[in-house]
Amino acid sequence: MSEAWTRRVALIFYTINLIAIVVAVADGIAKGEPALRFQERQAITYLSSNQLGATALLGWIVFLLRDRLRRGDAARDHAHWFWAVSAAGFFYLMLDESFQFHEGMDNGVARFFGVKEDPKLDGASTLAYGLAAAGLCYWFRSEIFRYRQTVQLFAAGGVFLVVTSLLDTGQATQPKIVLEESAKLLGVVSFFLGHLAAFAGMASEIRQDLGIEAAGSRQL
Repeated sequence: MSEAWTRRVALIFYTINLIAIVVAVADGIAKGEPALRFQERQAITYLSSNQLGATALLGWIVFLLRDRLRRGDAARDHAHWFWAVSAAGFFYLMLDESFQFHEGMDNGVARFFGVKEDPKLDGASTLAYGLAAAGLCYWFRSEIFRYRQTVQLFAAGGVFLVVTSLLDTGQATQPKIVLEESAKLLGVVSFFLGHLAAFAGMASEIRQDLGIEAAGSRQL
């Protein structure tokens, strides 16, 4: 699988998500509420949740493939565990998106400190997720930098996550909800595509290894 293949797939997925956003906005406007399809348990949330689940599954597959490649590495490092941790993290995020685990986290913290009013800082929990993910990526940076397109797509996902967190503060207006959920959706698909790029790279490495082994067997 070449980088050109990954770029084509990325273009397809970004286009599908952008079309979904446009259709959701149009349907909301037709019903008198532009952000309708971006609210909890609506179409955009389901699309985001499904892509998070697909990312978790792909992360686990990448971990298994990377483990196979590692058996032939002299260093025998444990950096490949990044993909298993990533799979677990995105599975949690899928559940969070479906059942709103992080919703109201800021309220709970505020109540703990005696603040009764809603601080309207839902973006703080999202940003905390992002900081934890950034720390994990830095710790396993050698693994991520194995594949250039994975780095690029993870970086794009990080930018969208920051935009999401900034928009998820203060009063939730209709335009802000649309922009916030759109940025989150594009961030989710970016991370999915980053995992897909790693999968494509590892598949190519395995195919190359098998070709080398087959050539060696013919020489024998």
